Amino acid sequence: MRFDLELLEFVECNKDSQKVAISASDKDLTWNEFKDEVEKLKLEISKYNLPKGHPVVIYGHKEASFIVSMTACMSLGLPYIPVDTIYPKERLNKIVNILNSALIIYTIENKMEVNTNNINTSYHLDDSIIYIIFTSGSTGEPKGVQITKNSILDFKEWLETDFKFNNNSIFMNQAPFSFDLSVYEVVGFLLFGGTIILNSRELLENHLEYFERLKKYNCNTWVSTPSFISKYLLSAEFVSSNIKTLNSFLFCGEVLPSATVKRIKNNFPDSKVLNTYGPTEATVATTLIEITSEIIDKYSKSLPVGYVKKNTIINLLDKDSENVGEIEIVGDNVSIGYFKNEELNAQKFEPKYEKRSFRTGDFGYFEDNMLFFANRKDELIKLHGFRIELGEIDKEFTNNKEVNDAITIPLKRGTEVVKLITFIISNKDININTLKDEISTVLPYYMVPSDIVKLEKFPYNSNHKIDKNELINIYKSL
Repeated sequence: MRFDLELLEFVECNKDSQKVAISASDKDLTWNEFKDEVEKLKLEISKYNLPKGHPVVIYGHKEASFIVSMTACMSLGLPYIPVDTIYPKERLNKIVNILNSALIIYTIENKMEVNTNNINTSYHLDDSIIYIIFTSGSTGEPKGVQITKNSILDFKEWLETDFKFNNNSIFMNQAPFSFDLSVYEVVGFLLFGGTIILNSRELLENHLEYFERLKKYNCNTWVSTPSFISKYLLSAEFVSSNIKTLNSFLFCGEVLPSATVKRIKNNFPDSKVLNTYGPTEATVATTLIEITSEIIDKYSKSLPVGYVKKNTIINLLDKDSENVGEIEIVGDNVSIGYFKNEELNAQKFEPKYEKRSFRTGDFGYFEDNMLFFANRKDELIKLHGFRIELGEIDKEFTNNKEVNDAITIPLKRGTEVVKLITFIISNKDININTLKDEISTVLPYYMVPSDIVKLEKFPYNSNHKIDKNELINIYKSL
């Protein structure tokens, strides 16, 4: 059995209906049980007579019902909005208000909350939208990236032709469902009738239990950011855990260091390592390459992020003397735009070659027909794979009446962001620990800065801009 992404329904395709489909933080579901739970939830949701295209918010973590809810919404033509509990309730409420959604599914409490006043909203979403993922916004407001069925089918075709997954694929999932990296595992297991292993934040902190879980379910396909696996590759427990089934490692969301690949190959010599690149706005990823020993030896400066997928074009805009330019993606995988944000849509999206295009804000270059990532052009950074716009952090600090001004900077080791530091100006005798606790209630944990530094004034450069390099020097001297 599998879930047909074109028909948006379950289809019989083999005799493995008793095989585990989902192993979650709360329970396991066979494919038959998974199908039954989806059908039951569809009946419950249908009682509220939501019009097709009405957004449904799903709030939870790694419960089986999170995937059940997503699948039910897809079947009913209701765009789902995944919000992980790493986000505080304030963030959830903000998203619900932006969407004017009538239905919230709480997967931890196994309940639904309905606001009947919102059922007949004043606007109507495109009923081909499958999901909306909210990312950081530079104005301090989250941006809702709308992904349609057409884009998901384009992604499905790519997984079928180039990734070599099948119904025996057992996917390791650690990314929250509100992080689009998780779409690899969700679409992968639904498409092929495989298995998805959900791993909670608490479990991931218990290394031995986590490794035993991977062994118990014979996990063979690892999906994560490079920084996530790095901490395990240096762990003696991981090296000695003897997880013999792992044979595919798929990475996205950050630069993949050669050292990480070498460590994987040392521990799993027969495995393949796949490197991919793409923003949320282009349905998870757009390029792919298997990183072999030959690739590592040839490209010592940085590893390629891969060849451009079929039916997609990547342009490099405003190239410099070294042929480095801003990456523009053109294809069916590109989002139809941000939810109710026409001003930003006009800046980032436009029709091109009878397709949609998106200006990523990333810079890159081509070599040997492969794309290489260079850098970001703005203050949007990646930390542990999460996309963060620093302005959103600053905004929450300045919402505090005792903080006059704030600026957050990323502290890097080489090209990798290792932590965030926020500098504040305040004329009050402010308690830093109390301030950090307050910020933790309005920002997800990965956006809460590691350190907060109070200054009398910010340093400025000759262009009358805040001198961020000097801020780093100040921090290092403390």
